[in-house]
Formats: sequence, structure tokens, C-alpha cells
Amino acid sequence: MRKVIAWVGLAFAAVTIAAWSAPDTVDARVTRHTARSGHHRTHHHRRHRHHRRHLLAVSANAPTAEIVFDADSGRVMAIANADQRVYPASLTKMMTLYLTFRALQEGWLHLNDTMEVSAYAAAASPTKLGLYPGQLVTVDDLIRGSVTESANDAARTLAENLDARYGRNLQQLLRNDIAAAQVEDEADAVADPPTVEEASDRAGEINEMHALAASVTADGSEADFARLMTLQARLLGMADTVYRNASGLPDMEQVTTAPDYAMLAYALVHMPVEYYSYFSVQHFDFNGADHRNHNLRFLTGYDGADGIKTGYTQSGGFNVVDSAHRGDRRLIAIVMGRRSVATREADVRDLLDSAFAQTGTVVAVSSNLNNNDNNDDVLAVGDTLEFPTLRTTGRILPQLPDLVRPEVTVTPAAAHPPATARPAPAPSALR
Repeated sequence: MRKVIAWVGLAFAAVTIAAWSAPDTVDARVTRHTARSGHHRTHHHRRHRHHRRHLLAVSANAPTAEIVFDADSGRVMAIANADQRVYPASLTKMMTLYLTFRALQEGWLHLNDTMEVSAYAAAASPTKLGLYPGQLVTVDDLIRGSVTESANDAARTLAENLDARYGRNLQQLLRNDIAAAQVEDEADAVADPPTVEEASDRAGEINEMHALAASVTADGSEADFARLMTLQARLLGMADTVYRNASGLPDMEQVTTAPDYAMLAYALVHMPVEYYSYFSVQHFDFNGADHRNHNLRFLTGYDGADGIKTGYTQSGGFNVVDSAHRGDRRLIAIVMGRRSVATREADVRDLLDSAFAQTGTVVAVSSNLNNNDNNDDVLAVGDTLEFPTLRTTGRILPQLPDLVRPEVTVTPAAAHPPATARPAPAPSALR
């Protein structure tokens, strides 16, 4: 009898400990992804109210998430798993290119400038252009290679050279952005005073941004450039995104969320057309090889399509950010963690089709929507994304890139090392 009582007591204790230690349920988790819910629309709603501690950890299998929104009004048309951490894979290159475009806009960088390829960049895993150490490649070619082939060697080359040449410039540019954001915060506080918790959260975010800026060394490394990428992410309202590299090659610490990438997609599509149109480039001829855009089916087969980017890793699944413009409406769909290219393409088309078909009141179009109607802090269908303030001098614009580049003369073989030193593009491991 005593043994029975003892076993019952142990079982009760185990259940009690498990109950206290179990994580919150999905419905109980709260994340504030810069959204205005119903009552928020009558007041000025402050930015940057995120609670990263509530996000779901990346699962062993590729986690899924999605969002569709109006790029002008910010209206959320569909959303699933807003609080799910995901691996961005080659969607990472969107931020690499965003900082490249900012350097171009500031006039420090020019499209015909050349960048030297390091041994580290040349050694990047596929997909790649097959660059070799010491090779000089124009900024324009590196951008095109990053967009079409999703070339990891091109992204690394951009990152290393930008950090070495303009790391300090970018550091100061982003510090100026922090200062401007603080001025905005002060104006917001007068119109709509924050709670003590909100003020504390915001102060922590500003301190984090200053710490990120202070950590930049401009040593010409990809890791240092990744700190600039993370800082830029914070300034765009991407509070749940961390970058460790410029290409999207696997790194367990490089994570994001679908709502965060909505902020970056918004920033890119509202870049001047001379920059954003790079994402519509369908083919890129480099040294005699035709590099077809991995997003070509969408670009050529969906009405109004004009970008943006695909991504894939084994741990992250198949990701895509796609934008389409019809009449006076531009919609952006973000789909992450799909099991195949076919599923990714079918899902993003279905989501855009359903969203374009909506008129008047927004209705749920995803069968996997979060059920958080009673929590105003959780981003949901019908909410309005509060887009970031885009800061740029806008002084310099590159020439409008053509959509399909004419074939160019192949560089003489004598200018290249032996063929064995230049690995041929392998089947896409990362797209």
C-alpha cells in the first residue's frame, strides 16, 4: 500500500512539474508585428512593438508561414503562422541587395565599379556564377547574378567589398537613421503617449540598434556586413530577424518571420524603379553562360508579376517573395517552408489570386489562418501593416536595367585560370 501511495505521489509531482514547465500554447503567444488592429486606427500607432520571446522556435522540419498584403495600404489579406521563426535561405539576398541599392543611391557606389572576388567568396557553395579568386566583376553583374542565379559567390563578393569600402559610410548612414527614428518616436509620444512597458521595450530596441552600430568594424568580412544587415532590418521594423551571412547559406542563427519579410519587401518595391526592376531580370548572360531567373515561371506566367526572389535550403524548405501589380493595386505574397517548388508556386499563385479577387471587406483566404480574433496585438487578416519610414537622399539613380540582356562577347580564355580552377555551376542546392 505504501508503494502505491509513493508511486501516486511521484506521478502527481511529475505532472505538476510538466504543467509548470510546458511552454505557452500557440494561441497564448503574443507577437506585435507592427500592425494596427481595429481600435488602433483611430490613433497614431507606434512602430516597433515586438516581443521576440513569444516566437515559436524553428522546428526540425521546415516550418511554414505565409502572408499576403496590399503594398500601398498595408492591408493584410491572408496570414498564417505569423509568430513562426523560419530560415530565410536565399531571401537573405534581398537585404544584401537593399544595402547595395542604398550605397548606389548615396553615390558612393556605381554600377560599373568593379569588385574583386576573394578566395572565400569563390569557395561559396552552389548555386553560384563560378567566380574565381582575383576576378574583377562589375557591381551590375553581381546584382544580376544575385537576382537570377541566386549566386552565393556574387552575394559574398558584394558583402565583402561593400563592408571594406563603405562599411563606415553605411554605419554612419544607419546611425543617422536611428537618430531620425528617435525624433519620430518623440513626436509619436506627444500624440499618443506610450505605456511604461511600451516605452521600456522601445528603449531596449534603440539600445540594441546602437550596440549593433557600435559593433561594426568595416573589416571587409561577410560577418561584419551581416551586422549591418541586421541593423538595417531593425530600422525597417524587422525585430525578429537575425542575419549571419549575406547569401542565405545555412546558419541555425539566421532566422526571420513572414511579417518581417513583408517590411523588407515593402522597402524594395518602393525603391525607385531603376533599382526594383532588377528583380524582373529574366536572363543574365555571364561569360557565355545563360543564367535563368529561378523565379522565371512566375515572372512570365502570372498576370502583373514583376519580382521578387526565391530561396531554398533543406532545413528551410522552399521560400518565395512575389509581387504582382494590376491596375492601381500591388499585392505581395510571402510563402515559406514549402516542400517543393511546385507547391511553393501553386500556393503563392492561389494566395495572390484570392487576394486580387477580394473587394470591399477583407475575408480570410487561407485555410491555415491564426485564430487570434480576441487578441488585438496579434497580426491577423484585416489588420494594417505599419510600414517603415524609408530614408534615403535619393541623389543618384543608375540606368534602368533592361529585362533581357543581349548576348555579350565571352571574355577571352587567356583572361581566366584553367577550367579546373573554376567550378562549373552545380545543380541548385540553394535557390
